[in-house]
Amino acid sequence: MSPRRPVRVTVEPLEAARELTALLEDYFAELDAEAQPPLVSIVPIDAHRRGTVIYRVIQASRTIAKRYPDADMLLQTEDGERWRLPPPAI
Repeated sequence: MSPRRPVRVTVEPLEAARELTALLEDYFAELDAEAQPPLVSIVPIDAHRRGTVIYRVIQASRTIAKRYPDADMLLQTEDGERWRLPPPAI
């Protein structure tokens, strides 16, 4: 696997996906608005920053959840799992 594999998040509705992309623009987030559901992808600049990108995605997902309470966000993990965002408190 490439050390620069993208962090991917499916987001519905499209407006929420656009806003998540905007919140993560410093990380060069890209939106595939044609995907069903819309897909936000962020390629870390190197293998060491993948965790940082995931952390920022989680933080941004909290903002989206407040602004779009009915938004459906799923982080697609490397092993094919899907994690609901924002994660529940532990």
